[in-house]
Amino acid sequence: MNDRHVDGAGPGGEQSEHDDTPSSSEATRAAQPARTASGRPAGASQAGGPLEPPTVAFPSTPKAIASRALQIVASLGLAVVLLGWGLPYLTDTSWATILGLITGIGWPTFLGLFALMMLGLYCYTFTLTGSLPGLGHFQAILANLAGSGVSNTLPGGGAVGAALTYAMFRSWRFTHRAIGTSIIVTAVWNLLARVLLPVIAALVLLPAAGQVPNAMVQGAIVGGIGGAAVAGALIAIIASRRTARLVGRFVERVLGPLLRRLRGGRLPDAQLLALDLRAKIIGVVRTRWLSLTLGLVGFMGVYFVLFRQCLEAVGVDISWSHAFAAYAVGRLLTAVAVTPGGIGVAEAGAAAVLLALGVPGDATAAAVTLFALFSFLLEIPLGALAAVTWLNTRGYYARAQPPAP
Repeated sequence: MNDRHVDGAGPGGEQSEHDDTPSSSEATRAAQPARTASGRPAGASQAGGPLEPPTVAFPSTPKAIASRALQIVASLGLAVVLLGWGLPYLTDTSWATILGLITGIGWPTFLGLFALMMLGLYCYTFTLTGSLPGLGHFQAILANLAGSGVSNTLPGGGAVGAALTYAMFRSWRFTHRAIGTSIIVTAVWNLLARVLLPVIAALVLLPAAGQVPNAMVQGAIVGGIGGAAVAGALIAIIASRRTARLVGRFVERVLGPLLRRLRGGRLPDAQLLALDLRAKIIGVVRTRWLSLTLGLVGFMGVYFVLFRQCLEAVGVDISWSHAFAAYAVGRLLTAVAVTPGGIGVAEAGAAAVLLALGVPGDATAAAVTLFALFSFLLEIPLGALAAVTWLNTRGYYARAQPPAP
């Protein structure tokens, strides 16, 4: 169940007074907003204060419009090339063969895979309801599908998806601060899940080191070390103010010179950014971390089973550990924003792993395409349906929520 009020975080996400909350001087320092390269604020005006709603910068000059249009065309073109030509070329097969394998799975198998997809999406509602006290599971699945549908349609659509999610939450009368905290918390938890996937992949591949190519094992080890480092840094920032300052100081000293050389100019203070991040999310994380974590673990776990069943549906029989290695690579590459939702890039990465494990090319292409159908393509029409449902039910849910300040 989703409690509307929890100890330490009410419907507006306010923090209670605990010893672990920032001191007044630290909160003042952490209150300075992170800034973009142009120097404009990119976060809250105050740590723990009202968070600014996510905004989408639309091009206003002919040059900017042309540049944005070119980016969209290039991104969509790359996705078409990667899927339409790259995947069959990589797997040495044809689309006729791929579609033949997919259409041969039968309706009972298709409906079973669809049920797994919906179960995974339901699991993720526990992460959303955990990040936004007072949100119901039906509302959460509407917001998730609508936001994902937009993100999967447009190159760099994550910002547009976040803006739509914000509009939906506001229509249900959640406060600016609660929504901003929810968006930040879910972003941090999703990042944690992505960087931990290589760690788990390394752990499941190491016992089978003699059965897989050495390059794959070495890549898994390097990826696991990198993922563990990023996850450790995020967990340290959340754990306490002292460790948050230490992480910020380490980033400033070790990575600061390199980042300044790459980006040029002065960069924001990493210690202040770490403290600012912690100040914004600690009230929700302290009391709702279990729901946040179990929801995301359930989502990732169910989608792994979905990936494994897609393999079986087209006749691929490999071990669970090998399947997880391919799944982990694919999920990690969805963060590559050169195409909408990483489509094409994620499938190529997962296919490369499966091919290295000896899976036939035609079955490899069919399996990753079938999984993309459930994890990406179907979210677009379902997202449109969710948006229509929201437009027709927002009045009911707005009446069910307390007034927003």
